[in-house]
Amino acid sequence: MQVKTHELRGRGRSEIAVDHDVTDATSVFVPHLTPSPENVIGDWVFRCPAIVVGNGKIAKAFVVDVDDLAAAKHPTWLDYDHPNRRVTLAAGAYRHEGHVFFVRDPKPFDADVSSRLHEITSTRAEDIASPFGLASRFVWERWGHARFASTKAPFIATHMDRIAKWAFASGWSDSVWQRVDERRAAPVFIVDVGRHSSVPVEQRTWREPRAIWNQAWFSTQRCANGLLRYARQIGSADLDARARQMTEIALSAPRTDGLFPAVLRATHDGWGWTNSDRRPASASEHACHLVDAAFTCRMLLEWHALTGDERARAYVDAFAARLVTLQRPSGAFPGWIEPNGRVPEDLAEGPESAVSIALLLELGMHEPAERGLAFLEGVTRDARWEDFETYFSCARWGTPGERIARNGVYKQNTLSIAWCAEAFMLAGRMDLARRCIDELSLYQAVWDPPFLPAPSFGGFGVMNADAEWNDARQSLFAPLYLELGRRLGDSQLTERGLAALRASFHMLYCPENAELARAYESRFPFFGPESWGFMMENQGHDVSQPIGTFTIFTWGNGSALAAAATVRDRFPELA
Repeated sequence: MQVKTHELRGRGRSEIAVDHDVTDATSVFVPHLTPSPENVIGDWVFRCPAIVVGNGKIAKAFVVDVDDLAAAKHPTWLDYDHPNRRVTLAAGAYRHEGHVFFVRDPKPFDADVSSRLHEITSTRAEDIASPFGLASRFVWERWGHARFASTKAPFIATHMDRIAKWAFASGWSDSVWQRVDERRAAPVFIVDVGRHSSVPVEQRTWREPRAIWNQAWFSTQRCANGLLRYARQIGSADLDARARQMTEIALSAPRTDGLFPAVLRATHDGWGWTNSDRRPASASEHACHLVDAAFTCRMLLEWHALTGDERARAYVDAFAARLVTLQRPSGAFPGWIEPNGRVPEDLAEGPESAVSIALLLELGMHEPAERGLAFLEGVTRDARWEDFETYFSCARWGTPGERIARNGVYKQNTLSIAWCAEAFMLAGRMDLARRCIDELSLYQAVWDPPFLPAPSFGGFGVMNADAEWNDARQSLFAPLYLELGRRLGDSQLTERGLAALRASFHMLYCPENAELARAYESRFPFFGPESWGFMMENQGHDVSQPIGTFTIFTWGNGSALAAAATVRDRFPELA
């Protein structure tokens, strides 16, 4: 391995361009997309400021020096022009545009510029196989490990207690805990400051209609499993009972030939079932989103292992029996299935299949799982990490299946990478699991930028077309990293997993997170002890306002609690 350093020095707006010699690159990574020459990769998304290229003969990574970023008194940006094989590092202004692009700005500034761009080149077999690992290992060895070793672990036990009290025994609990009937109850999908206890009851507002979700993001069953683990760890009969009431939600979803809906929504005269609105126009609200159902069944299978509840296993078995009939000739599983059996064209085949494949592996259904794994090999080779969030959430642009020509990559999402890593791991395909986790690691923050109100180190971003730091998905990723660290004997992955777990609590409003608490209270002066445990899903999503207004229990504080309880059970030597 060779390291060459390019230095950017000057005063005011400055830039350097480096042309690489990796022709016909088959592996490319950029932290953010720049589809036009006016776009840049702003330091707002420099979680891990690396650009990677490889062609099966040579691997190369370009990494901005993180120490220089931390010391800079000016904005910094990167750009990658793939057709011309040109990497640009610049000190210069940029502005954000839309959701979320960054555009270079000619506005002058007066400051000394000193920044380094490290060019790492390798022909080692492991780096040729996974050029992304060349960059991820370099940044962790150079900055991540030292920061991890020197950072005090947060008060996770205290945080878990605060979350449980906020959700179930505070001024917020009447809004959070929604009772459907005598058997069924669960935390509501979302609450915001309009539900604060200081607001008169008759004036309280809902950010959106009340609902309870069992979806690949907002998984009530995942939180039920974690809450049950936590209840057993602290000996709480109340939390145990709540976990069981949450599970009744999943078990009551009406099945049609094994398929079932994901969302239970409050109506004017009760509650009714529907599906996630994070879907393409080609899919109706009645279409079963297969990844949502498969994820819920994986969580029910875990519930069965925890409790022996045979109803959960029967529910899973019925879904699996239908699932295998839906497998396509390629080995993929479709994205959405309409009640009449029609498969909408959008993402009809994609990495969402990995969740169904993982379920089949856990059930011992190896023949269809192996066909699915063969499909995932192609997805992984092309880094085609396209799922529902990539196109049908808050960044609704781009065309599934088409690369961004100027960058040489697809619009991609981190959930897909993690799902594929886990499927390969469960299949014992550790080479491919390693390749996936290496790329996923390039979305993990290795520093704490000064423009964010909370520590970001260890947290994860969402995609190469959005601006979040410390997104709640890191709580899903933490056990995956720890399990891969264990199986591969890789202490770096273990450190990354623990860093992700700790970052899962960095957005929590509580006195232990003192600096963040002050930022909350600056925006919401009425916050006090009754709100300890309130938590945003991420930071930086809105580049103009880092402090958000809402909490999603199943994609924030509740998922952090579930992850910590799971790690306590599965990795007691680390908890």
